[in-house]
Amino acid sequence: MLIVFGSIYGLLVLVGLPALIFAHFGLRSENALLRIRVEDLLKDFEALTREVAALRRGAPPQTSPEPAPEQAAEALSPEPAPPVVSPAPEPSTVPMARRGEDGAEDAPPVEAAPKAPPPEPKGPALTDRLAAWLRENWTLALAALSLILGGLFMVQYGVEQGLLTPPLRVLGALVLGVALIACGEAIRRRHGDSATPNLRHLPSTFSGAGTVVLFIAILSAHALYGLIGSVPALAGMAAVSLVAVLLGWLYGPVLSAIGLLGATAAPFFVGGSSDKAVLLYPYFAMVGLAGLGIDTFRRWAWVSGLALGLPAGALGLLWLHEPDARGLALAALALGLGAVLIPARSLRPVQDGPMTGQGLAGWAAPAFPTWIAAAGVALASGAGLVLMLDGASPAAAALGYALLLLVFAGVTLGLARAPAFEDLALLPGVAALVGLGLHAALDGPLYSAFRAGLDRLPESPAPTTVWWLVAGGAALSVIAFLRLARQIGTDHRGVWALGAAVLLPAAILVLEFLWAPGEVTGAYPWALAVMAGAGLMVVLAERRSAMGGEARGFETGLFAASALILIGLALFLVLTKTALTLALSAMMVAAVAMDRQRPMRPLGWLAQLGAAVIGYRLLVDPGLDWAVGRAGTLDVLLAHLGPLAAFAAILVLARPERAALRALASSSLVTVMALAVTVALRRGLGAEGFETHWAQGLTATVWILAAFAQIWRLPHDPSLLRPLRIIFAVVMALAACGAVAVMIDDLSWLLATGQGRVAGPPVLDSLALAILPLAAVFGAGAALLGRPGRPGARWLRPGLGGLSVLALGVWGWLEIRRIWRGPDLSLPGPSDGELYSYTLALLLASGLGLLLAVLTRSHALRRLAMAGVALTVAKVFLIDMSGLSGLVRVASFVGLGLALAGLAWLDRAVSRIWERG
Repeated sequence: MLIVFGSIYGLLVLVGLPALIFAHFGLRSENALLRIRVEDLLKDFEALTREVAALRRGAPPQTSPEPAPEQAAEALSPEPAPPVVSPAPEPSTVPMARRGEDGAEDAPPVEAAPKAPPPEPKGPALTDRLAAWLRENWTLALAALSLILGGLFMVQYGVEQGLLTPPLRVLGALVLGVALIACGEAIRRRHGDSATPNLRHLPSTFSGAGTVVLFIAILSAHALYGLIGSVPALAGMAAVSLVAVLLGWLYGPVLSAIGLLGATAAPFFVGGSSDKAVLLYPYFAMVGLAGLGIDTFRRWAWVSGLALGLPAGALGLLWLHEPDARGLALAALALGLGAVLIPARSLRPVQDGPMTGQGLAGWAAPAFPTWIAAAGVALASGAGLVLMLDGASPAAAALGYALLLLVFAGVTLGLARAPAFEDLALLPGVAALVGLGLHAALDGPLYSAFRAGLDRLPESPAPTTVWWLVAGGAALSVIAFLRLARQIGTDHRGVWALGAAVLLPAAILVLEFLWAPGEVTGAYPWALAVMAGAGLMVVLAERRSAMGGEARGFETGLFAASALILIGLALFLVLTKTALTLALSAMMVAAVAMDRQRPMRPLGWLAQLGAAVIGYRLLVDPGLDWAVGRAGTLDVLLAHLGPLAAFAAILVLARPERAALRALASSSLVTVMALAVTVALRRGLGAEGFETHWAQGLTATVWILAAFAQIWRLPHDPSLLRPLRIIFAVVMALAACGAVAVMIDDLSWLLATGQGRVAGPPVLDSLALAILPLAAVFGAGAALLGRPGRPGARWLRPGLGGLSVLALGVWGWLEIRRIWRGPDLSLPGPSDGELYSYTLALLLASGLGLLLAVLTRSHALRRLAMAGVALTVAKVFLIDMSGLSGLVRVASFVGLGLALAGLAWLDRAVSRIWERG
């Protein structure tokens, strides 16, 4: 015992005495500086008093060798003072009369407008305050550290020298801790913790160090010497934590900081066997709860931050060294619960004000308990996610999932009367879904154990893991729905309804795409589980509809849409490709019909999603390859006719205000129709026949018609939906351009190499089938889409009309060549008759164009016809003259002259008619 008391005395002398001496000299110098500054301020005040008196008498102010008034003002205020007014001051707000030289009183001065109060100065940041405190009190910080290390080294010294038995070593540490606390308390009761300048924060230093030494003694008794079991150790640490809380209420923040820092760091210096490290999980939780308990009374705020941050970091280090799933879960849950309840000082918090999300976005400033509660919930949610992703066993991962569900339930239902905590439920809910996905992606132990069911014996049952995970997702939705039912007022009701409708489907979709449970349990049992989830959504939809309210239609529609999505997933699991497409089409129509009967906007969104899914199935999976090469004729018919009928029904059943749905349905109807024609051509003609010029011409015609249909609907759509139409039209036009490119390639081979022949009789051959429908569609588009008043009519009418004329010209050239050279267009030529035919065709086309110009009173068409005449004349004089001979040349020029005369007469007649009319 003599060594113990000698050690204590040595510590007090070696550490405490120098600290007191340095503190004494520092305080003396500070007092001297303060005395000098007070004397200067008094002198400045007297000078200002004399100046004010002189101004009131109207006399010039007396100069004084004293410091300038600006310096005095600066000494009286921490803010820079404005310069002192000149002898001719600004008008004062006090209506003082003043006599002039003639004895008459001057009018009182006009009152000045009140100036806006200066902005309140912001206090220094927390780090700046901490640095300033350390600069002034570094000796106290070193004193606390020295006292703590003294207790720790005393225990270690006894171990190394073997001077004391383990019980005496622990007892010595306990005596040292109690002595330090008693010393600090004695000083505090006599002089206070911060009232006496010479002893400021000294009681906190001694008591904080004593608290840490007591923690060290109990940890050593359990982890180092094995003198006590886990239960007595926990009881002892709880008692020390209670003492720390009581002391923290009486002392300043220095004790709390010393206690939290020392108690958190102590276990890493004490050491001990790894099998005793499990006790540290509740130990760190008690340290954090003690800090929160201190700060709930004193409201220093940063102490609560330390009380959560330090134990959280210690728990993370402890998990890396000695992972224990149950210890981490309980410690994180205790800290999260304490962070929510202790600062609020209530078992049912009613915290109001801005939420954490609003604070993070910079919209508002949440209160201190809101930030602490958010940190606690984040800590508990992070612990659950760590257990799911880093747990060494399936039980650890399952415990993490259960912890997240428990935190979600506690935040959602237990904090229903605290609007400021409303957004905290997002943390555990999202963490549960993310954990499910990442656990499978990282091949976690729970996922591996479930996938091991693939190798089970034929008669053995499948693992039940996925059923429990689905039940957890159902619990999330039910908990959110219960919060929706308890929600007071209309604020955020839609958010809770969305959460209740989304959480279970999201969990099921994560399991389907990442866990693939159908491969282990079988498709039919997994489909039944999905249908059970759909049934739960139907029940929630019915319950929400029975609750009434203004948002009943919208919120009920959310649950109905979720139910239909899960039904579609179940059908996807058990039905064939064609049956699934038909089922999705029927679901779209059912959703629109329910929306028509009772307005539920989410069902309209679901129908739009269904249209996108059907388009994906027709194009990609199973896609065009399946429809062309592998599917039967009946399957192809049903896979395309079913969606066509569904989109037509949606156009009839959709409510008039569902403009987006109607626009998407009409666009999808045209698209599916074009796809069906393309697939029919491909299946009927085969691979080689489909790549011919006439098949590609027909395909291009179909897709151009589909693009024109989108453009035709543009004026009837709201402005927000027009980009969707334009996108559809561009995609369809690109498909048509691809078909035209293949057609041109095939025709170029016909002209250059003779590979292939023109099929059919002249005029009614494959050339006409390839080009004339294109020309007709372009012409119809120019007439209909180019009407005045329609969007883009100024460039659509001439552009499409020009394409139509170009297509007719190409067809006429190829057809004349085919008539004179036969089906093989690569034969040499041209002959005289072919050249004459080209001239005659140009004249006929020009005349026909002029006639149409008369009928339509189109100046553009008239100019185009006369351009054709000029082209004909140029051809005759530049080409035909050198190629014709004999009577053919005579007939050509005579015929050309007569034709030109007739066209000139017709052109003048048109001019006279237009001038009269």
